[in-house]
Amino acid sequence: MTEMFLYDELSCLGSALLNEPLSAFTTFRTGGPAEILFEPAGEGELKAALGLINRAGVSLTVIGGGSNLLVSDEGIRGVVVRIASDGAAPVYSEGLVYADAGVSKENFIRFALDKGLGGVEFMAGVPGTVGGGIYMNAGTNMGSFSGILKNVRLLGPSGEISTVSAVDSISGYRSMALPEGSIILGGFFDLPRSADVPAVRKRVEEIIAGRWLKHPMEYPSAGSVFKNPEGHSSWKLINDSGLKGYSIGGAKVSEKHTNFIINTGSASSADIYRLVKHVQEKVYAGTGIMLETEIRLLGKFN
Repeated sequence: MTEMFLYDELSCLGSALLNEPLSAFTTFRTGGPAEILFEPAGEGELKAALGLINRAGVSLTVIGGGSNLLVSDEGIRGVVVRIASDGAAPVYSEGLVYADAGVSKENFIRFALDKGLGGVEFMAGVPGTVGGGIYMNAGTNMGSFSGILKNVRLLGPSGEISTVSAVDSISGYRSMALPEGSIILGGFFDLPRSADVPAVRKRVEEIIAGRWLKHPMEYPSAGSVFKNPEGHSSWKLINDSGLKGYSIGGAKVSEKHTNFIINTGSASSADIYRLVKHVQEKVYAGTGIMLETEIRLLGKFN
């Protein structure tokens, strides 16, 4: 099956683009082209597309809203499936909220509050999708996805759909141990009833305002770059290593929050990657602690 034939087939199942720069689909605003970028029209189309991709024998990469990614300047070979369309609205039934993977965190919060539910404050002001949040067990010091997630719907590599219980044993720090090769279709969430929805709305607004004060929201970034080592805060390790404001090319360690690397306007993915490595080396030289990246690296980096 040739690339063009696969492209034509995928075009019947959603949006398919050839050699599309991924810089438009990541919050870093960097990244080379996807050989084929595919956005399925729906769940059935995604399942059909997975069969086509498997039969073609090409590589498959799945992304969401692009908020936790660094894509190499060379781009990604094969098919990149992007699941970031809000699609169907979340559904509240039998005490649980079901949300498709493509639903944005912002719209998820809005739905929950409209239904008189709480427990979503921790994701206020955090970009990305429900699927991405499940994949990396996204969270802040106020909570994480594992605290509200009950079950995950998955599309397996052979096209089978299953539901996995989000038990504590599969939930890690910024990770979720899901079956290899599976694609997240959505999640079921157990959200508490709120006794004072206006107060929760106000709290969400305050959290978002606080993020703008404390985080470099005015610049493209991927949020926190490094996980917090046990007993330490990454931002403090970086700050104490004298790296605040340090830059390589168009990439810079934020002066507002040193666990953020920002694109000042002209950064390449290579600039950001080199700065990530420099921060790791500098912190390790001074503390003996090797910072682990929270962001996902896709493609080839030198």
